[in-house]
Amino acid sequence: MSSLIDKLVFPAPLPTYNREKDPCKKHLCWIPWNEAVSPERINDERFAEGIPCMWLPSPKAAGVILFCHGNAEDLGMCLPFLKHMQQQFKMNVLAAEYPGYGLLHHVPASESGLKEVALTAFRFILDELKVAYEQIILFGRSVGSGPSVYLASRFPIGGLILVAAFTSVREAAKSLVGEPIAHFLDDRFPNIALIGNVSCPTLFIHGEKDILVPPTHSVALFKACRARKLLITPPGMEHNTNLFTDAQFLAIPAINFFGLPGYQQDEPPQMPQRFYEDGRQQFLLRMAARRKQTGSGQPDMGGSPWFFFCGCPTNRTKREHLGMEQQMPQRDRQFGWDPEGSAEWDPATSGEELSAS
Repeated sequence: MSSLIDKLVFPAPLPTYNREKDPCKKHLCWIPWNEAVSPERINDERFAEGIPCMWLPSPKAAGVILFCHGNAEDLGMCLPFLKHMQQQFKMNVLAAEYPGYGLLHHVPASESGLKEVALTAFRFILDELKVAYEQIILFGRSVGSGPSVYLASRFPIGGLILVAAFTSVREAAKSLVGEPIAHFLDDRFPNIALIGNVSCPTLFIHGEKDILVPPTHSVALFKACRARKLLITPPGMEHNTNLFTDAQFLAIPAINFFGLPGYQQDEPPQMPQRFYEDGRQQFLLRMAARRKQTGSGQPDMGGSPWFFFCGCPTNRTKREHLGMEQQMPQRDRQFGWDPEGSAEWDPATSGEELSAS
């Protein structure tokens, strides 16, 4: 039953991009699985290539937008939108592919799989690209709101953008299949249970003409959110409307609410060249090197710069230097991965409430 529901929730299209197809080739990169997040994948050659991502750098931009796309598209279909976002907001953009989609189609799609990929990409931004928490904005559209709220409820990020978000998959299904049938569905992405733990500025955008996920979902999330927040409900916007056809849908609200483009620096985040190369070849080289080091047939998983653990030395050192260590949220000291997305942490925050239509 669970696998059947996953197929309905994640209706992945046929892959629309590959290694050689322009214009995707210029932006396609592969980030490795994180040992702390996906220990079972590290030694498995089936996952040797890593996670396909699109990286769109912006000159001198210090911040990064991590984009989680909708459930009926892959990275190839998202690329025009990613380019518009990079150009309008003057920020670096990273989008990670979901299990079951695009070039990651060989990995089954699931709620835990989406969280796993999102967390791996998030840790990559922190640990490899050396971007501070407060310089990261999470952007989730439709089903992408699930992993985005999950991460925002656990880490002290700079901002959160939710477009056509739902309170939970089960609640969203009620408007599509009816409440009696939806009642028997296993719930997924309980955004309404986690949104109260989000402490960063949060922008909600939901079209009044959205019939797939009614705007009442974003209204409920907006009311439950205790951070600084803004709700936009464009009257002419549907669920799959191009957000850049009208500047009032996304561009103007986001720029004004977050003060974009934000900080700039002479040495912005750079994607190392090795992540554009064949991940499988890199995997085999790493395995051979570890076997040689240990003198055994099993690779040694310790001490490798290729794995990005959930601790971020750069940002922790910065906070200690500023005398902020004791103020760090307890959630940021939990280095393990909770695929269920615990909602127990309470930031006890409150913020101004803004609403616009």
